Amino acid sequence: MSFPDDHHRIAGAGPRRVLVAGATGRFGGITDLLLARGHAVRAATRDPAGPATARLAALGADLVRADFEDPASLAAAARGVDAVFASGTAHKAGPDGEQRHGQNLADALVTAGAPRLVFVSGAGADSRTGLPLFDAKWAIEQRISELRLPATVIAPVYLMENLFNPWNLAALRAGVLPCPVPPTLPLQQVATQDILALAVLAIERPDVLAGERIEIASDAPTAEAAAAELSGLLGREFTPRHPGADVPPGLAALFSWLERHPSPVDTSALHGRFPGVGWHRFGDWARQQRARLAEASGTAPVSASPPPRPVRFGGAGGCSR
Repeated sequence: MSFPDDHHRIAGAGPRRVLVAGATGRFGGITDLLLARGHAVRAATRDPAGPATARLAALGADLVRADFEDPASLAAAARGVDAVFASGTAHKAGPDGEQRHGQNLADALVTAGAPRLVFVSGAGADSRTGLPLFDAKWAIEQRISELRLPATVIAPVYLMENLFNPWNLAALRAGVLPCPVPPTLPLQQVATQDILALAVLAIERPDVLAGERIEIASDAPTAEAAAAELSGLLGREFTPRHPGADVPPGLAALFSWLERHPSPVDTSALHGRFPGVGWHRFGDWARQQRARLAEASGTAPVSASPPPRPVRFGGAGGCSR
């Protein structure tokens, strides 16, 4: 992701000091964006000397050790910053671990002087659902609220990048597009790039987004339409297939919930309010991810993907009401 030169300077604010918690995780790309826009980034990871952190150091990030299991390390990493970016850890820790990690983070930020938090949760996690994945996120949001932390919660729907989850790779290699809901049902999805663009805006414009919880979606393709996009893009046939009950119980419960709540976000209002995010249609996202999709599906090498569209923060930080 890149930003046009004329928006490199932050409208209405100077550079901010930002802690990115979990800087080598699935949303760690925000480090690149913040550095490119002139912010000072403290990149927190359990292993600052690990191979995944060398690139961040080369970009100019300040590497610090912090572990979600160790609130003291989180508090130390957050002292003196203006803002903290963090997300849930369900992929690595499961729902119970995610809840513990998120609550540890919230408690640590109070100890560190309560810098502003931009937290990535999940659409539908603003109430108890009975789903462990969502209820863990709900508990974290409750702790953030109880502690009166200055925060913006970004709550994405199903991620387009979930297609690359390990349990989907065998299906992709077999020419199957795994879909969590029936193939003819539109399902709202969001590109990680769009989550991060809105997070950057929340960090740069806390006067606009302070205290908000924003559910976000980029597009709502059916699996049939998505499979057609991939087939044309990669030059092989993909057939959409819902796994039915042939998935672990946790995923089955999530898929059932998604089928009942496929479109929770008013995308017209959302995209109108934040036009500068540059919301991705599924086909746009797939074209940008073409090389990765080819590798994941075992398709013959393809030509390089086109460069990503720049994110344009129009007007006062790209936010209109």
